[in-house]
Amino acid sequence: MNFSMTSFKASSFAPAFWCLGRQQRLALGAVYAFARLVDDAVDEIGVAGGDPIRARRILDAWRQALAGGLLSPEIPTDLWRVLEPALGQFSIDRKNLIDLVNGVERDLTQTRYETWDDLKEYCYGVAGTVGLACLPLFGLDPVRHREFAVSLGEAVQLVNILRDVKADAVRDRIYIPQEDLRRFHLGNEEILGFVYNDHFKELMKFEADRARNLFSAAQAALPADQISAARPALIMGRLYQRLLGKIEQRNFEIYTTRPRLTLFEKVACLW
Repeated sequence: MNFSMTSFKASSFAPAFWCLGRQQRLALGAVYAFARLVDDAVDEIGVAGGDPIRARRILDAWRQALAGGLLSPEIPTDLWRVLEPALGQFSIDRKNLIDLVNGVERDLTQTRYETWDDLKEYCYGVAGTVGLACLPLFGLDPVRHREFAVSLGEAVQLVNILRDVKADAVRDRIYIPQEDLRRFHLGNEEILGFVYNDHFKELMKFEADRARNLFSAAQAALPADQISAARPALIMGRLYQRLLGKIEQRNFEIYTTRPRLTLFEKVACLW
């Protein structure tokens, strides 16, 4: 049971789930650990470690396990012992987790996105899928509340992208759509060179407004009678809205230090 609850409790997501029961927390911790593991397989092993073959082997092993096949040595057994029964207990659709694996795999080969529609598809793959997988944990319906989960996931991922422009550029990744760079008279060389000027600030404001619209769309898609059940997801949304606010308050200067929430700010989001 030590698969990664420690890292989960230290993550930005943890405050959103303090109001869940024990079984829900364990299940969510397992989903979080799974998402972290496949993401790290791509980033740390495939990209930073220069071993995309092994990264794909890990991703293939997860796809096989989730499809009901044999377990590979690449699958941590302590995590699988918690994740596999949780999928059945909470009726989590395995397809969403397989779609997540497919989503993060794109980072092995794709480093640019031409349009917002292209990036939105990526955000769905790496974040909207997680939102859909978590709906049953909160007692929400995967069909009725799909738009809520997908919009919230896309909003959270877009905030991550804005926060991590520098970290991604170091790995030659630019997630901000190329069409938006051109709109604000910027090129890849400015992003890769950490250029901070008026054009960059205007670009970031444009993307921040887009993220806020996604948060609003998620809120609008949630029926009033489900607000209580959706409280953990809403708290998570509030955490990322607060983080977006910090990015805006510093006038989008994200190159010097990485914006992050303090413990007090995380706890404040609970209220």
